[in-house]
Amino acid sequence: MPGILGKYQIHRTLGQGASCKVKLGQEIETGKKVAIKIMSQNIDEKVKKLILTEVSAMSILKHDHIVSQIDYGQDVYIKDSGKVRTVSFIVLELASGGEIFDYIANSGKFNENLARYYFHQFMSGLKHCHDQGVAHRDLKPENLLLDENFNLKIADFGFAAPVQGRDGSGELHTKLGTMNYMAPEIHLK
Repeated sequence: MPGILGKYQIHRTLGQGASCKVKLGQEIETGKKVAIKIMSQNIDEKVKKLILTEVSAMSILKHDHIVSQIDYGQDVYIKDSGKVRTVSFIVLELASGGEIFDYIANSGKFNENLARYYFHQFMSGLKHCHDQGVAHRDLKPENLLLDENFNLKIADFGFAAPVQGRDGSGELHTKLGTMNYMAPEIHLK
Protein backbone atom coordinates (compact mmCIF):
# COMPACT_ATOMS: atom_id res chain seq x y z
CA MET A 1 0.00 0.00 0.00
CA PRO A 2 1.54 3.36 -1.00
CA GLY A 3 1.80 6.29 1.39
CA ILE A 4 -0.51 9.30 1.10
CA LEU A 5 0.34 13.01 1.15
CA GLY A 6 -2.67 15.21 0.50
CA LYS A 7 -3.99 14.35 -2.95
CA TYR A 8 -0.94 12.25 -3.86
CA GLN A 9 0.03 8.62 -3.42
CA ILE A 10 3.68 8.32 -2.48
CA HIS A 11 5.74 5.54 -4.05
CA ARG A 12 9.48 4.86 -4.13
CA THR A 13 12.34 7.25 -3.37
CA LEU A 14 13.88 8.86 -6.46
CA GLY A 15 16.66 10.72 -4.69
CA GLN A 16 17.80 12.18 -1.42
CA GLY A 17 19.40 15.45 -0.39
CA ALA A 18 20.75 16.82 2.86
CA SER A 19 17.34 17.92 4.12
CA CYS A 20 14.80 16.07 2.02
CA LYS A 21 13.80 13.03 0.04
CA VAL A 22 12.40 13.15 -3.47
CA LYS A 23 9.66 10.58 -3.96
CA LEU A 24 7.73 9.36 -6.97
CA GLY A 25 4.18 10.56 -6.46
CA GLN A 26 0.95 10.05 -8.30
CA GLU A 27 -2.05 12.34 -8.17
CA ILE A 28 -4.89 10.14 -6.91
CA GLU A 29 -7.63 11.73 -9.03
CA THR A 30 -5.81 11.93 -12.39
CA GLY A 31 -3.06 9.31 -12.11
CA LYS A 32 -0.48 11.90 -13.21
CA LYS A 33 3.03 11.02 -11.98
CA VAL A 34 5.08 13.72 -10.27
CA ALA A 35 8.21 14.14 -8.18
CA ILE A 36 7.57 15.24 -4.59
CA LYS A 37 10.32 16.80 -2.51
CA ILE A 38 9.43 16.02 1.12
CA MET A 39 11.04 17.87 4.02
CA SER A 40 10.64 16.92 7.66
CA GLN A 41 9.24 19.46 10.11
CA ASN A 42 12.35 18.90 12.25
CA ILE A 43 14.53 21.08 10.02
CA ASP A 44 16.32 24.19 11.23
CA GLU A 45 15.50 27.77 10.26
CA LYS A 46 18.37 27.92 7.72
CA VAL A 47 16.91 24.97 5.76
CA LYS A 48 13.37 26.41 6.00
CA LYS A 49 14.72 29.62 4.45
CA LEU A 50 16.28 27.61 1.59
CA ILE A 51 12.95 25.89 0.96
CA LEU A 52 11.15 29.24 0.78
CA THR A 53 13.86 30.51 -1.58
CA GLU A 54 13.38 27.48 -3.83
CA VAL A 55 9.59 27.85 -3.88
CA SER A 56 9.88 31.58 -4.58
CA ALA A 57 12.39 31.10 -7.42
CA MET A 58 10.48 28.26 -9.05
CA SER A 59 7.18 30.13 -8.88
CA ILE A 60 8.52 32.69 -11.37
CA LEU A 61 10.50 30.28 -13.57
CA LYS A 62 8.22 28.95 -16.30
CA HIS A 63 10.30 27.53 -19.15
CA ASP A 64 10.55 24.38 -21.28
CA HIS A 65 14.02 23.61 -19.91
CA ILE A 66 13.32 24.18 -16.22
CA VAL A 67 11.51 21.62 -14.06
CA SER A 68 8.03 23.01 -13.32
CA GLN A 69 6.78 23.51 -9.80
CA ILE A 70 3.20 22.22 -9.60
CA ASP A 71 2.33 22.70 -5.94
CA TYR A 72 3.84 23.25 -2.51
CA GLY A 73 2.61 23.33 1.04
CA GLN A 74 2.41 21.51 4.32
CA ASP A 75 0.25 18.46 5.01
CA VAL A 76 0.00 15.18 6.86
CA TYR A 77 2.08 12.38 5.33
CA ILE A 78 0.78 8.89 6.05
CA LYS A 79 3.68 6.56 5.26
CA ASP A 80 3.10 3.06 3.90
CA SER A 81 4.13 1.78 7.35
CA GLY A 82 1.19 3.67 8.87
CA LYS A 83 3.44 6.25 10.56
CA VAL A 84 1.96 9.76 10.40
CA ARG A 85 3.84 13.08 10.42
CA THR A 86 3.44 16.64 9.20
CA VAL A 87 5.79 17.64 6.38
CA SER A 88 6.51 20.50 4.03
CA PHE A 89 6.59 19.48 0.38
CA ILE A 90 7.14 20.72 -3.16
CA VAL A 91 5.43 18.92 -6.05
CA LEU A 92 7.49 19.04 -9.24
CA GLU A 93 7.19 17.91 -12.82
CA LEU A 94 8.60 14.40 -13.11
CA ALA A 95 11.75 14.21 -15.24
CA SER A 96 11.55 10.48 -15.92
CA GLY A 97 14.67 10.39 -18.11
CA GLY A 98 16.97 10.76 -15.06
CA GLU A 99 20.10 12.84 -14.58
CA ILE A 100 22.54 13.91 -17.29
CA PHE A 101 25.22 12.69 -14.86
CA ASP A 102 23.95 9.10 -15.06
CA TYR A 103 23.54 9.31 -18.82
CA ILE A 104 27.17 10.39 -19.25
CA ALA A 105 28.45 7.85 -16.68
CA ASN A 106 26.70 4.99 -18.49
CA SER A 107 27.15 6.09 -22.11
CA GLY A 108 30.38 8.07 -22.12
CA LYS A 109 30.98 11.49 -23.62
CA PHE A 110 28.40 13.04 -25.94
CA ASN A 111 29.14 13.37 -29.63
CA GLU A 112 29.33 16.97 -30.85
CA ASN A 113 25.74 17.13 -32.16
CA LEU A 114 24.24 15.78 -28.93
CA ALA A 115 26.46 18.04 -26.80
CA ARG A 116 25.36 21.04 -28.87
CA TYR A 117 21.68 19.99 -28.52
CA TYR A 118 21.88 19.83 -24.71
CA PHE A 119 24.10 22.91 -24.43
CA HIS A 120 21.52 24.93 -26.38
CA GLN A 121 18.71 23.73 -24.07
CA PHE A 122 20.83 24.41 -20.99
CA MET A 123 21.71 27.95 -22.11
CA SER A 124 18.07 28.65 -22.99
CA GLY A 125 16.91 27.61 -19.50
CA LEU A 126 19.78 29.41 -17.78
CA LYS A 127 19.13 32.62 -19.74
CA HIS A 128 15.51 32.49 -18.61
CA CYS A 129 16.65 32.17 -14.97
CA HIS A 130 18.91 35.19 -15.31
CA ASP A 131 16.29 37.18 -17.22
CA GLN A 132 13.94 36.56 -14.28
CA GLY A 133 16.63 37.71 -11.83
CA VAL A 134 17.42 34.23 -10.45
CA ALA A 135 20.94 32.76 -10.00
CA HIS A 136 20.83 28.94 -9.57
CA ARG A 137 24.19 28.56 -7.72
CA ASP A 138 24.39 24.75 -7.82
CA LEU A 139 24.62 23.87 -11.49
CA LYS A 140 26.04 20.38 -12.01
CA PRO A 141 25.19 17.31 -14.10
CA GLU A 142 23.17 15.86 -11.18
CA ASN A 143 20.84 18.89 -11.34
CA LEU A 144 20.33 18.63 -15.10
CA LEU A 145 17.51 16.17 -15.67
CA LEU A 146 15.92 14.64 -18.76
CA ASP A 147 12.20 14.41 -19.37
CA GLU A 148 10.45 11.47 -21.03
CA ASN A 149 11.46 12.86 -24.46
CA PHE A 150 15.09 13.31 -23.33
CA ASN A 151 14.87 17.10 -23.26
CA LEU A 152 17.00 18.83 -20.64
CA LYS A 153 15.41 20.31 -17.49
CA ILE A 154 17.30 22.40 -14.93
CA ALA A 155 16.35 21.32 -11.40
CA ASP A 156 17.01 21.92 -7.69
CA PHE A 157 16.78 25.63 -6.96
CA GLY A 158 17.46 25.21 -3.23
CA PHE A 159 20.49 27.54 -3.35
CA ALA A 160 18.93 30.10 -5.72
CA ALA A 161 19.45 33.78 -5.03
CA PRO A 162 18.73 37.10 -6.72
CA VAL A 163 21.20 37.76 -9.57
CA GLN A 164 21.87 41.24 -8.16
CA GLY A 165 22.80 39.72 -4.78
CA ARG A 166 20.88 39.89 -1.53
CA ASP A 167 22.35 43.33 -0.76
CA GLY A 168 21.88 44.70 -4.31
CA SER A 169 25.65 44.95 -4.91
CA GLY A 170 25.65 42.54 -7.83
CA GLU A 171 27.64 39.99 -5.81
CA LEU A 172 26.70 36.82 -3.98
CA HIS A 173 28.89 36.37 -0.92
CA THR A 174 27.89 32.99 0.50
CA LYS A 175 30.13 30.10 -0.49
CA LEU A 176 27.72 27.25 -1.18
CA GLY A 177 26.89 24.61 -3.72
CA THR A 178 28.86 21.49 -4.54
CA MET A 179 32.56 22.10 -3.88
CA ASN A 180 33.96 20.27 -6.93
CA TYR A 181 31.65 22.12 -9.32
CA MET A 182 32.24 25.65 -7.97
CA ALA A 183 33.97 28.24 -10.11
CA PRO A 184 37.67 28.69 -9.19
CA GLU A 185 37.16 32.32 -8.14
CA ILE A 186 34.76 31.21 -5.39
CA HIS A 187 37.53 29.18 -3.79
CA LEU A 188 39.76 32.27 -3.64
CA LYS A 189 37.48 34.04 -1.13
